Amino acid sequence: MSATVQRHRDSPRVRRLARDHGVDLAGIRPSGRHGRATSTDVLTFAAASAQPPSPAPTTAATSVRVERLSRRRRVIAERMHRSLQESAQLTTVIEVDLTHVVTVREAVKNEFRSRYGVSLSVLAFVAEAAVRALADHPVINAELDLGAGTVSYPSSVGLGIAVDTEDGLVVPVIRDAGDLTVGALARRIAGLAARAREGSATADDFAGGSFTITNTGSRGALFDTPILNTPESAILGLGAVVRRPVVLASETGEELIAIRSMAYLSLTYDHRLVDGADAARYLTSVKTRLETPGRSWADSVGVQEVAR
Repeated sequence: MSATVQRHRDSPRVRRLARDHGVDLAGIRPSGRHGRATSTDVLTFAAASAQPPSPAPTTAATSVRVERLSRRRRVIAERMHRSLQESAQLTTVIEVDLTHVVTVREAVKNEFRSRYGVSLSVLAFVAEAAVRALADHPVINAELDLGAGTVSYPSSVGLGIAVDTEDGLVVPVIRDAGDLTVGALARRIAGLAARAREGSATADDFAGGSFTITNTGSRGALFDTPILNTPESAILGLGAVVRRPVVLASETGEELIAIRSMAYLSLTYDHRLVDGADAARYLTSVKTRLETPGRSWADSVGVQEVAR
């Protein structure tokens, strides 16, 4: 039976509805009894026909600049990805009051710069406290070899300092960092960072690391979750130092509000070796050293001490 004859079987109402909507009944797939089109068929077809066609894809007006990865950027990318693949990383964060540190730094920073030509940074104080605390928490400075089923505990601390350069992040190492004062660490950090940024650092400057610190607050970040510099088992992040009100307890036990210099310390560690309790105990040790007002900070950065 031809389509024309078939359409004559549609009801007058359906044919009228089709004319009103400009629908050719021959193009409709009928859903009614005996192959007849229904009003719903007509209205559905008309609605579908009224939809504007999807626009053809157009070429973007702006161009895309494509660059090859630099050798250093490729190495960084590969190491960061491998670090996440090879270890079970977890981050614990603690808040620390750096008011005493900031007070000491403000008192001696001008004399320090005048004598040595470098800045006495808060990072140096944190690095000294972090390294000293490793002596009481050696697992933070250890290295796991899961394949061999062994844990290695270095006799000294190779302190890696993450440095932001134009070519990407690099981590030069301060060897035997546990023997250095705040002033000595400040000078070593400044010297390594300068060589790394100038491109004059040697391969020897990057060897021997066992624990790393990254100053994530140098660009204003409160804290982050650093990625391990494998095969090391931990990395400490220092967030921005921020002046803000905090609740303190007076000597009489009363609570009071004071403006303090606060910062976050974040420790990322390999959970295959370091437990959360280990990380918390280590961070508490670092916090205690930084918050103790009676410490010999001045001796550690003063003229007599740093003149060695």
